Amino acid sequence: MKLVAIFVLMACFTMGYAQCDQGNVYGQRGQKYGIAIVKADSNGQHVSPTSAMTLPTFKGGNKAMCRYIAKTRKYPVNLKNQKISGTTTVQAKVLKDSTLTDIEVVSSSGYEEFDNEALRVVKSFPHMIPSTQSCEAQDMIIQIPVTFIYEEEIAADKKKAEMEQAKKDVLKPITLYFENDRPDPRTKTETTSTEYMQLYNDYMSAKGTYVTNAGKGLAGAQKANAENAVETFFNDSIQTGYERLVKLTNFIVDALEDGQQVEFTISGFASPLSNSDYNQKLSSRRIQSVLNYMSRVKGGVLAPYINGSKPGLTIHRNPAGQVNHSFGTTAVRETVYGLQAAKDRKIVIDQISIR
Repeated sequence: MKLVAIFVLMACFTMGYAQCDQGNVYGQRGQKYGIAIVKADSNGQHVSPTSAMTLPTFKGGNKAMCRYIAKTRKYPVNLKNQKISGTTTVQAKVLKDSTLTDIEVVSSSGYEEFDNEALRVVKSFPHMIPSTQSCEAQDMIIQIPVTFIYEEEIAADKKKAEMEQAKKDVLKPITLYFENDRPDPRTKTETTSTEYMQLYNDYMSAKGTYVTNAGKGLAGAQKANAENAVETFFNDSIQTGYERLVKLTNFIVDALEDGQQVEFTISGFASPLSNSDYNQKLSSRRIQSVLNYMSRVKGGVLAPYINGSKPGLTIHRNPAGQVNHSFGTTAVRETVYGLQAAKDRKIVIDQISIR
Protein backbone atom coordinates (compact mmCIF):
# COMPACT_ATOMS: atom_id res chain seq x y z
CA MET A 1 0.00 0.00 0.00
CA LYS A 2 1.23 3.49 -0.83
CA LEU A 3 2.35 5.46 2.21
CA VAL A 4 -0.26 8.00 3.21
CA ALA A 5 1.35 11.42 3.17
CA ILE A 6 0.28 12.58 6.60
CA PHE A 7 2.48 14.19 9.22
CA VAL A 8 1.39 14.11 12.83
CA LEU A 9 3.30 16.54 15.00
CA MET A 10 3.37 15.47 18.65
CA ALA A 11 5.08 17.53 21.35
CA CYS A 12 5.61 16.87 25.05
CA PHE A 13 7.19 18.98 27.74
CA THR A 14 8.83 17.93 30.97
CA MET A 15 6.42 19.71 33.29
CA GLY A 16 3.12 18.97 31.59
CA TYR A 17 1.18 16.82 29.18
CA ALA A 18 -0.49 17.89 25.96
CA GLN A 19 -4.28 17.84 25.81
CA CYS A 20 -4.79 17.11 22.14
CA ASP A 21 -8.58 17.28 22.07
CA GLN A 22 -8.68 20.81 23.45
CA GLY A 23 -6.86 22.66 20.70
CA ASN A 24 -3.37 24.10 20.91
CA VAL A 25 -1.99 25.28 24.19
CA TYR A 26 1.10 27.30 25.01
CA GLY A 27 3.79 26.64 27.58
CA GLN A 28 5.47 29.22 29.77
CA ARG A 29 8.14 29.89 27.17
CA GLY A 30 5.64 30.33 24.34
CA GLN A 31 6.12 26.97 22.62
CA LYS A 32 3.00 25.51 21.08
CA TYR A 33 2.30 21.95 22.07
CA GLY A 34 -0.43 19.44 21.48
CA ILE A 35 -0.88 17.63 18.17
CA ALA A 36 -0.98 19.52 14.90
CA ILE A 37 -2.06 17.50 11.86
CA VAL A 38 -0.94 18.31 8.32
CA LYS A 39 -2.15 16.31 5.35
CA ALA A 40 -0.71 17.03 1.92
CA ASP A 41 -2.42 16.23 -1.38
CA SER A 42 -0.61 15.26 -4.59
CA ASN A 43 0.13 18.93 -5.33
CA GLY A 44 1.59 19.54 -1.91
CA GLN A 45 -1.40 21.56 -0.74
CA HIS A 46 -2.42 21.13 2.88
CA VAL A 47 -5.90 19.69 3.50
CA SER A 48 -7.73 18.50 6.61
CA PRO A 49 -8.08 14.77 7.35
CA THR A 50 -11.50 13.24 6.83
CA SER A 51 -13.79 11.99 9.58
CA ALA A 52 -13.17 8.44 8.35
CA MET A 53 -9.52 8.67 9.38
CA THR A 54 -7.93 7.91 12.74
CA LEU A 55 -4.39 8.91 13.64
CA PRO A 56 -1.59 6.81 15.10
CA THR A 57 -1.97 6.67 18.87
CA PHE A 58 0.43 5.89 21.67
CA LYS A 59 -1.19 3.22 23.85
CA GLY A 60 -2.84 5.12 26.68
CA GLY A 61 -3.06 8.31 24.66
CA ASN A 62 -0.90 11.38 24.36
CA LYS A 63 -0.57 11.80 28.13
CA ALA A 64 0.89 8.29 28.32
CA MET A 65 3.33 9.16 25.54
CA CYS A 66 4.44 12.29 27.39
CA ARG A 67 4.90 10.31 30.62
CA TYR A 68 6.91 7.71 28.73
CA ILE A 69 9.20 10.33 27.21
CA ALA A 70 9.62 12.12 30.55
CA LYS A 71 10.55 8.87 32.30
CA THR A 72 12.77 7.49 29.54
CA ARG A 73 14.56 10.64 28.45
CA LYS A 74 17.85 11.52 30.12
CA TYR A 75 19.08 15.09 29.96
CA PRO A 76 22.68 15.01 28.65
CA VAL A 77 24.86 15.89 31.64
CA ASN A 78 27.29 18.01 29.62
CA LEU A 79 24.52 20.23 28.24
CA LYS A 80 22.74 20.35 31.58
CA ASN A 81 25.89 21.60 33.28
CA GLN A 82 26.08 24.34 30.64
CA LYS A 83 22.41 25.23 31.19
CA ILE A 84 21.64 24.58 27.52
CA SER A 85 18.11 23.88 26.21
CA GLY A 86 16.98 22.59 22.84
CA THR A 87 14.43 20.64 20.81
CA THR A 88 15.01 17.73 18.46
CA THR A 89 12.26 16.55 16.12
CA VAL A 90 12.29 12.83 15.38
CA GLN A 91 10.32 11.31 12.52
CA ALA A 92 9.08 7.73 12.36
CA LYS A 93 6.75 5.67 10.24
CA VAL A 94 4.01 3.86 12.17
CA LEU A 95 3.25 0.77 10.13
CA LYS A 96 -0.15 -0.83 9.99
CA ASP A 97 1.22 -3.73 12.09
CA SER A 98 1.86 -1.21 14.94
CA THR A 99 5.65 -1.21 14.65
CA LEU A 100 7.80 1.88 14.11
CA THR A 101 10.43 2.10 11.39
CA ASP A 102 12.49 4.66 9.45
CA ILE A 103 13.22 6.52 12.69
CA GLU A 104 15.43 9.54 12.10
CA VAL A 105 16.13 13.11 13.18
CA VAL A 106 14.45 15.55 10.80
CA SER A 107 15.10 18.76 12.76
CA SER A 108 18.28 18.98 14.80
CA SER A 109 18.53 20.85 18.07
CA GLY A 110 22.01 21.92 17.04
CA TYR A 111 23.52 19.65 19.70
CA GLU A 112 24.49 16.07 18.94
CA GLU A 113 23.82 14.93 22.52
CA PHE A 114 20.20 16.12 22.38
CA ASP A 115 19.68 14.58 18.93
CA ASN A 116 21.12 11.21 19.98
CA GLU A 117 19.03 11.10 23.15
CA ALA A 118 15.82 12.03 21.35
CA LEU A 119 16.52 9.35 18.76
CA ARG A 120 17.16 6.76 21.48
CA VAL A 121 13.90 7.58 23.26
CA VAL A 122 11.72 7.28 20.15
CA LYS A 123 13.48 4.07 19.08
CA SER A 124 12.51 2.61 22.47
CA PHE A 125 8.79 3.34 21.92
CA PRO A 126 6.47 0.35 22.34
CA HIS A 127 4.11 -0.58 19.52
CA MET A 128 1.61 2.15 18.69
CA ILE A 129 -2.00 1.89 17.58
CA PRO A 130 -1.82 2.45 13.81
CA SER A 131 -3.73 4.96 11.74
CA THR A 132 -6.85 3.79 9.93
CA GLN A 133 -8.69 5.00 6.86
CA SER A 134 -12.29 3.77 6.65
CA CYS A 135 -11.48 1.27 9.40
CA GLU A 136 -8.51 -0.18 7.49
CA ALA A 137 -5.06 0.10 9.05
CA GLN A 138 -2.53 2.13 7.10
CA ASP A 139 1.04 3.37 7.38
CA MET A 140 1.57 6.93 8.56
CA ILE A 141 4.47 9.22 9.31
CA ILE A 142 4.66 10.95 12.70
CA GLN A 143 7.00 13.63 13.94
CA ILE A 144 7.77 13.92 17.63
CA PRO A 145 9.64 16.94 19.01
CA VAL A 146 11.57 15.93 22.12
CA THR A 147 12.21 19.08 24.14
CA PHE A 148 14.98 19.67 26.66
CA ILE A 149 14.39 22.80 28.77
CA TYR A 150 17.03 23.44 31.41
CA GLU A 151 14.80 25.38 33.81
CA GLU A 152 12.17 22.66 33.73
CA GLU A 153 14.78 19.95 34.20
CA ILE A 154 16.10 21.67 37.33
CA ALA A 155 12.55 22.07 38.64
CA ALA A 156 11.91 18.39 37.89
CA ASP A 157 15.10 17.39 39.74
CA LYS A 158 14.01 19.41 42.77
CA LYS A 159 10.53 17.93 42.69
CA LYS A 160 11.97 14.42 42.38
CA ALA A 161 14.21 14.96 45.42
CA GLU A 162 11.25 16.31 47.41
CA MET A 163 9.11 13.36 46.32
CA GLU A 164 11.78 10.88 47.40
CA GLN A 165 11.98 12.45 50.85
CA ALA A 166 8.18 12.63 51.09
CA LYS A 167 8.00 9.00 50.03
CA LYS A 168 10.31 7.96 52.86
CA ASP A 169 8.16 9.83 55.36
CA VAL A 170 4.79 8.76 54.01
CA LEU A 171 5.65 5.06 53.79
CA LYS A 172 6.10 4.74 57.54
CA PRO A 173 3.26 2.87 59.35
CA ILE A 174 0.23 4.98 60.26
CA THR A 175 -2.04 4.43 63.27
CA LEU A 176 -5.55 5.89 63.39
CA TYR A 177 -7.76 5.93 66.48
CA PHE A 178 -11.50 5.63 67.17
CA GLU A 179 -14.07 6.42 69.81
CA ASN A 180 -15.48 3.52 71.76
CA ASP A 181 -17.65 1.21 69.60
CA ARG A 182 -17.42 3.48 66.52
CA PRO A 183 -18.49 3.44 63.76
CA ASP A 184 -22.09 2.25 63.98
CA PRO A 185 -22.24 1.26 67.68
CA ARG A 186 -24.09 -1.85 68.80
CA THR A 187 -24.36 -3.28 65.28
CA LYS A 188 -22.97 -6.55 63.97
CA THR A 189 -22.36 -5.65 60.34
CA GLU A 190 -18.90 -5.80 58.78
CA THR A 191 -19.30 -2.73 56.59
CA THR A 192 -20.27 0.93 57.03
CA SER A 193 -21.02 4.01 54.96
CA THR A 194 -19.35 6.28 57.52
CA GLU A 195 -15.96 7.71 56.59
CA TYR A 196 -13.03 8.21 58.91
CA MET A 197 -12.83 12.01 58.61
CA GLN A 198 -16.30 12.28 60.17
CA LEU A 199 -15.31 9.88 62.94
CA TYR A 200 -12.10 11.81 63.53
CA ASN A 201 -13.88 15.16 63.76
CA ASP A 202 -16.43 13.73 66.21
CA TYR A 203 -13.68 12.20 68.31
CA MET A 204 -11.67 15.43 68.46
CA SER A 205 -14.83 17.36 69.39
CA ALA A 206 -15.27 15.00 72.34
CA LYS A 207 -11.74 15.52 73.64
CA GLY A 208 -12.92 17.47 76.69
CA THR A 209 -15.30 14.67 77.67
CA TYR A 210 -12.56 12.04 77.41
CA VAL A 211 -10.07 14.14 79.38
CA THR A 212 -12.57 14.85 82.17
CA ASN A 213 -13.70 11.23 82.46
CA ALA A 214 -10.13 9.91 82.40
CA GLY A 215 -9.58 11.61 85.78
CA LYS A 216 -13.01 10.91 87.20
CA GLY A 217 -12.87 9.34 90.66
CA LEU A 218 -9.17 10.16 91.02
CA ALA A 219 -7.56 12.94 93.04
CA GLY A 220 -4.43 15.05 93.14
CA ALA A 221 -1.46 14.11 90.99
CA GLN A 222 -3.08 10.85 89.92
CA LYS A 223 -6.06 12.72 88.49
CA ALA A 224 -3.85 15.32 86.75
CA ASN A 225 -1.62 12.65 85.27
CA ALA A 226 -4.56 10.68 83.86
CA GLU A 227 -6.09 13.79 82.32
CA ASN A 228 -2.79 15.04 80.88
CA ALA A 229 -2.01 11.64 79.37
CA VAL A 230 -5.31 11.52 77.50
CA GLU A 231 -5.05 15.13 76.32
CA THR A 232 -1.52 14.53 75.04
CA PHE A 233 -2.72 11.39 73.28
CA PHE A 234 -5.38 13.39 71.44
CA ASN A 235 -2.89 16.01 70.28
CA ASP A 236 0.12 13.82 69.53
CA SER A 237 -1.46 10.58 68.33
CA ILE A 238 -5.06 11.00 67.13
CA GLN A 239 -4.48 14.30 65.34
CA THR A 240 -1.08 13.30 63.94
CA GLY A 241 -2.47 10.01 62.63
CA TYR A 242 -5.21 11.78 60.71
CA GLU A 243 -2.77 14.31 59.24
CA ARG A 244 -0.53 11.47 58.05
CA LEU A 245 -3.54 9.70 56.50
CA VAL A 246 -4.29 12.83 54.45
CA LYS A 247 -0.69 12.98 53.20
CA LEU A 248 -0.60 9.26 52.40
CA THR A 249 -3.88 9.41 50.49
CA ASN A 250 -2.71 12.36 48.38
CA PHE A 251 0.59 10.59 47.73
CA ILE A 252 -1.22 7.44 46.60
CA VAL A 253 -3.36 9.50 44.19
CA ASP A 254 -0.24 11.04 42.63
CA ALA A 255 1.53 7.68 42.42
CA LEU A 256 -1.39 5.90 40.73
CA GLU A 257 -1.93 8.75 38.28
CA ASP A 258 1.77 8.50 37.46
CA GLY A 259 1.31 4.82 36.56
CA GLN A 260 2.95 3.36 39.68
CA GLN A 261 1.78 0.32 41.64
CA VAL A 262 0.66 0.82 45.24
CA GLU A 263 0.20 -1.83 47.92
CA PHE A 264 -0.53 -1.69 51.64
CA THR A 265 -2.00 -3.67 54.54
CA ILE A 266 -4.75 -2.18 56.71
CA SER A 267 -5.45 -3.89 60.05
CA GLY A 268 -8.25 -3.18 62.51
CA PHE A 269 -8.21 -3.58 66.29
CA ALA A 270 -10.66 -3.14 69.19
CA SER A 271 -10.35 -2.99 72.96
CA PRO A 272 -11.19 -6.32 74.66
CA LEU A 273 -14.58 -5.36 76.08
CA SER A 274 -16.81 -7.47 73.81
CA ASN A 275 -16.54 -10.99 72.45
CA SER A 276 -14.07 -11.75 69.66
CA ASP A 277 -16.74 -12.07 66.94
CA TYR A 278 -18.15 -8.62 67.69
CA ASN A 279 -14.68 -7.08 67.84
CA GLN A 280 -13.71 -8.59 64.51
CA LYS A 281 -16.78 -7.10 62.83
CA LEU A 282 -16.13 -3.76 64.53
CA SER A 283 -12.57 -3.91 63.21
CA SER A 284 -13.91 -4.55 59.71
CA ARG A 285 -16.14 -1.47 59.97
CA ARG A 286 -13.18 0.60 61.09
CA ILE A 287 -11.16 -0.57 58.11
CA GLN A 288 -14.06 0.26 55.79
CA SER A 289 -14.42 3.75 57.26
CA VAL A 290 -10.82 4.54 56.36
CA LEU A 291 -11.25 3.19 52.84
CA ASN A 292 -14.46 5.25 52.55
CA TYR A 293 -12.43 8.36 53.33
CA MET A 294 -9.79 7.45 50.75
CA SER A 295 -12.51 6.73 48.16
CA ARG A 296 -14.00 10.23 48.46
CA VAL A 297 -10.95 12.50 48.42
CA LYS A 298 -10.25 14.60 45.33
CA GLY A 299 -13.64 13.92 43.81
CA GLY A 300 -13.45 10.14 44.26
CA VAL A 301 -10.42 9.52 42.06
CA LEU A 302 -9.35 6.55 44.20
CA ALA A 303 -12.76 4.86 44.26
CA PRO A 304 -12.26 2.70 41.13
CA TYR A 305 -8.86 1.57 42.42
CA ILE A 306 -10.26 0.65 45.82
CA ASN A 307 -13.28 -1.22 44.44
CA GLY A 308 -11.03 -3.10 42.02
CA SER A 309 -12.46 -1.79 38.75
CA LYS A 310 -9.15 -0.10 37.97
CA PRO A 311 -5.76 -1.81 38.40
CA GLY A 312 -2.77 -0.47 40.29
CA LEU A 313 -3.80 -0.63 43.96
CA THR A 314 -3.57 -3.74 46.14
CA ILE A 315 -5.08 -3.60 49.64
CA HIS A 316 -4.73 -6.40 52.21
CA ARG A 317 -7.47 -6.19 54.84
CA ASN A 318 -6.82 -7.66 58.26
CA PRO A 319 -9.69 -7.27 60.77
CA ALA A 320 -7.62 -8.65 63.63
CA GLY A 321 -10.25 -7.93 66.30
CA GLN A 322 -9.37 -7.36 69.92
CA VAL A 323 -5.88 -6.74 71.25
CA ASN A 324 -4.33 -9.44 73.40
CA HIS A 325 -4.70 -8.14 76.93
CA SER A 326 -7.44 -7.46 79.46
CA PHE A 327 -8.11 -4.40 81.62
CA GLY A 328 -8.68 -6.33 84.83
CA THR A 329 -11.48 -3.87 85.64
CA THR A 330 -14.91 -2.86 84.39
CA ALA A 331 -14.56 0.79 85.39
CA VAL A 332 -15.81 3.03 82.58
CA ARG A 333 -13.06 5.50 83.41
CA GLU A 334 -10.47 2.94 82.30
CA THR A 335 -12.30 0.74 79.80
CA VAL A 336 -13.83 3.58 77.74
CA TYR A 337 -12.08 6.84 78.62
CA GLY A 338 -8.70 5.58 79.78
CA LEU A 339 -5.45 5.86 77.83
CA GLN A 340 -4.99 2.14 77.29
CA ALA A 341 -8.50 1.75 75.90
CA ALA A 342 -7.89 4.70 73.55
CA LYS A 343 -4.69 3.07 72.27
CA ASP A 344 -6.49 -0.23 71.63
CA ARG A 345 -9.20 1.22 69.37
CA LYS A 346 -7.20 1.63 66.19
CA ILE A 347 -6.41 0.99 62.56
CA VAL A 348 -2.83 0.38 61.43
CA ILE A 349 -1.77 0.98 57.82
CA ASP A 350 1.64 -0.57 57.14
CA GLN A 351 3.71 -2.57 54.66
CA ILE A 352 3.18 0.35 52.26
CA SER A 353 5.00 0.07 48.96
CA ILE A 354 4.96 2.31 45.91
CA ARG A 355 6.88 1.11 42.87
